[in-house]
Amino acid sequence: MSVETLINNLKDGDNVAANKAFSSIMGDKLRSALNAEKIKVASSMGKPAVEEPEETEEVAEEEVDTVED
Repeated sequence: MSVETLINNLKDGDNVAANKAFSSIMGDKLRSALNAEKIKVASSMGKPAVEEPEETEEVAEEEVDTVED
């Protein structure tokens, strides 16, 4: 089904057919999104995980002096 079919059904007042068209369109979009995500996940499987280096905070000497006093 297409969006044009949905619009024509709504224009003609055929709400049952419009509901079926809407459900079909949304199902197609959902399947497409899920398939795209499956491909993304599958392509990342088997690859080593990239570890991000930990960021360390550098403490200024002035801060260390004031803490030690």
